[in-house]
Amino acid sequence: MQYKTNLASSGCLLVISLALSVIPIQAIAANSAMMELIEILNSKGSITPAEYQLLKNAAMADQEQAEAAETEIKQDFTNEMAVVTKSMDDVSWASKINLKGDIRLRYQGQKNDPGIGRNRGRLRYRLGVIAQPTSGWEVGAGLASGSSDLRSTNQTFDGTFSTKGINLDYAYAQYIFNDNFKAVGGKLKRSAYLYAASDLLWDGDINPEGFSTNYTHNSEMGTTFANSGLWVLEEDSNISNSPLMIYAQLGQNFGSENLFGTLAGTYYSFEDNTALGSFTTEGSNSDFNFGGIIGISGEIGLKDVFGNGIKTSIIADWLSNGDTVTDEDNGYLIGIKASKGLWSLAYSFADLQQNAWPDTFPDSDRFDGLTGIKGHEIAFSYKIMQNVAIGIDYYAVKSDVINEDQDLLQLDLNVSF
Repeated sequence: MQYKTNLASSGCLLVISLALSVIPIQAIAANSAMMELIEILNSKGSITPAEYQLLKNAAMADQEQAEAAETEIKQDFTNEMAVVTKSMDDVSWASKINLKGDIRLRYQGQKNDPGIGRNRGRLRYRLGVIAQPTSGWEVGAGLASGSSDLRSTNQTFDGTFSTKGINLDYAYAQYIFNDNFKAVGGKLKRSAYLYAASDLLWDGDINPEGFSTNYTHNSEMGTTFANSGLWVLEEDSNISNSPLMIYAQLGQNFGSENLFGTLAGTYYSFEDNTALGSFTTEGSNSDFNFGGIIGISGEIGLKDVFGNGIKTSIIADWLSNGDTVTDEDNGYLIGIKASKGLWSLAYSFADLQQNAWPDTFPDSDRFDGLTGIKGHEIAFSYKIMQNVAIGIDYYAVKSDVINEDQDLLQLDLNVSF
């Protein structure tokens, strides 16, 4: 709306300026005709020499005034055109920028058995700027509350009203080569370059660093996609080979009038495992060989179940680490989701064995993001008005590594813009 208003104002200003510029030109033309008439009357003796001089002086004075007015209006026109040009430039710049963000207020109650209860107030704030500076390019950057923890942008209410930290959440440059292929580099948003049906392996706050590509092809079957990437985990001047992660994923989106689904297979390899163990362990892995992990991720559902408008789907994730020397080498998650209008509901059960996956990356709310766990999650959200929603999330999870149970309840208020 603001863009159209600026254009309308600029257009009106241009028309008025052009109209005003015509006025002094008409006045100068009329004054020239008057001078010719005075000369004719004088040559025929129709007026006296005194009358001729009086009329001539008056006409010359009018000529000078018209010329001065023309000069002033031309200057005004130049100034107004500069304003119009700047306004158009401002509109063009603003059309390339997209500003977005959100804030989440949370109550979190946690009980470990054996252990003591913990109650916390928390907040999360995120602000992002996405720009398309030129054809094919997208540049994005985002700030978020939190700390250096890769799996959390929360800030806990503590420190006697102390100020809270803001960090660089993501910063990337993306180039779209054509309708089928794009690539990105930097600290990137993961979801566009790695499909996952759940958060069994990847916490939602993780934005990896490195390079990724995405290829898509549309056919009668749906959309086939291929993702790949090289992500940097750590860099240390004391070692020659810093730990990296490489992955390749092949998947298919499919559907019909009421059916939809996605199925993808992924290969992960974490390079330089010795260094990885010293950098990324959270204490639950006992073996750091993750050089060959196979994962399958998928979702299948109906857009309208039995004609009642409820969208329902089944989600699943499975992985196996063929590189570990232990028997704790696989994991899975199975769940169901339902939504209609303003509400959504989801349930899942997860079982992630101790050395199936690096314990730095899974959802941090599911028993602190550790491996060697199994348990349930149920989540409900309701949109109370535009851009405002409330949510309830409950976890009941057991750690096989430390033989401890954990119950976690989160009550959220989310406001986005």
